Amino acid sequence: IKDVDSEFLNSEERLASAMIDLTNESKLTLLSYHCHSLVPIGVSCAGVLLESHVAFHTWPLEGVITLDLFTCGGGKLVPLMPLIERLFSVKQTPSEGENEEDIPEPTLLWAHKLRGFREGFAPGYVRTSNPLDEGLGWSVLGRLDFDMKRPLLSTKTAFQHVDIYEVLDPDHRDLESYQMSLSNTDGAYESMHPELFIPNKILFLDGVQQSTLYGDAPYHESIVHPAMFTHENPKRVAIIGGGEGATLREALKH
Repeated sequence: IKDVDSEFLNSEERLASAMIDLTNESKLTLLSYHCHSLVPIGVSCAGVLLESHVAFHTWPLEGVITLDLFTCGGGKLVPLMPLIERLFSVKQTPSEGENEEDIPEPTLLWAHKLRGFREGFAPGYVRTSNPLDEGLGWSVLGRLDFDMKRPLLSTKTAFQHVDIYEVLDPDHRDLESYQMSLSNTDGAYESMHPELFIPNKILFLDGVQQSTLYGDAPYHESIVHPAMFTHENPKRVAIIGGGEGATLREALKH
């Protein structure tokens, strides 16, 4: 997490309190912990969990904290990201003469990786039945180079597991331009055309990527409209697959 308050990052007591709150609110079992203030500045903490461990280190002058949370068992860690952000993303305090609106919001960059032995070792484990072990895991969750990554939806229907993530890939969009597009800066190109700087949204069904916001229209329009325009008077349409409903959406335009 970057752009974090320096006083918070240099406070052994406040950081230890945040770590204890993290383990308590996430229903993890903290067996013991140790925090150590470094010279001249910075704090390192490590906590031993019944499930494994949590550890972090801070760079107060740079406003940065790095954190590692490792657990064994079937407990899910991705749903804990909002909790981690709430406890550790403490906004910087304005200095004398500095405006509150000029202070950047803390930015959380994170990755989730499955470790240990699963398929072939854990009885009954089937990789394709775990969305985190599919494309969702390696193409979004496992990447640390996104400028922004946040889950919008993760739910299980009667038919499949649905995940939607919002991401900013620096190869296509950058965080600074996106933040500028949200501002009311007079004359700024970004704020006048915010639709050009929005993050991508990616839909996964059972961990397999289906559609993206950037590619949705070009893909689904091209597979539907040529055939629909060619047909003289279409009345019935067979859609095989199409689990996200976008093909149906385009067909209904006729």
